[in-house]
Amino acid sequence: MSTIHDFTTVACPFDKVPDRLCAHFDGGDAILPLRVRIGELKIERDVELHLKSRPAYPGYKLLDVSWEPKEGGPYPTFAGTLSVAQDALGWSRIEIDGTYKPPFGVAGAAFDAAAVGNRIAQGTAAELLAELKRILSAP
Repeated sequence: MSTIHDFTTVACPFDKVPDRLCAHFDGGDAILPLRVRIGELKIERDVELHLKSRPAYPGYKLLDVSWEPKEGGPYPTFAGTLSVAQDALGWSRIEIDGTYKPPFGVAGAAFDAAAVGNRIAQGTAAELLAELKRILSAP
């Protein structure tokens, strides 16, 4: 397994983030189309995304986050944490941390070791953060 860490900031007040996410993701589950570009190669896959609130501490919201490819294929599965913190007045910082498992067992581990699989996993996390930014920044 390999790790992912990425973050973004969004123009959404910290206290409004949970309501906006819940309004968008019915019960914490959704099918999201994620696209990753590696040079000229463009990989598109629908992933089943799962978000679940978990206990946090003041000033932070924590959610368990996981995804898996809806119909299999060359996409990693992921499990980790999405954390939300106030960044500046009216802005929030969203971070994703976790581990992913390359597809296809031993062959997938070799694919990941060649850095291609890692770029797909990192690209998927970045695409998810970009999608969350679009959702949370909407008026």
